[in-house]
Formats: sequence, structure tokens, C-alpha cells
Amino acid sequence: MKLNDWREKRGYSYRNLAKILGAGGATTVRRWCLPIEHRDRLIPSPKYMQMIVDLSNSEVMPNDFYLR
Repeated sequence: MKLNDWREKRGYSYRNLAKILGAGGATTVRRWCLPIEHRDRLIPSPKYMQMIVDLSNSEVMPNDFYLR
């Protein structure tokens, strides 16, 4: 599942999710949620990737950031 789909399903704003993960801010999380082809897209560092997997109970996995 894509992070943005999971985020929307749970009703989290970018800001809320950033706060939960201790990420830089809403802009960082928004960039993690952008489509693969978007030029501003970012992939979370291994530290945040693991936190996302744990928080989502493995609904969002690392390969979800690389596959369409």
C-alpha cells in the first residue's frame, strides 16, 4: 500500500504523520507521498522507512516506495 493511501485511510494530515514519526515537517511527509514520477518526490531514509513499516503494521513496505 502506498504511504499516501495509508495516511488518507487513517485520516492523518501530513502534519500529524510528521509529528508521529518525528520527521522534519509536513512538507517532508508530503514529498514521501508524491507519485513516483513526480520530480519533488523523496524516499524516506532507512530510519524513517522502518518507522513507517512499524507504524503501519507492515501495510506500507519499503518496496511500496519503489513500485508503481
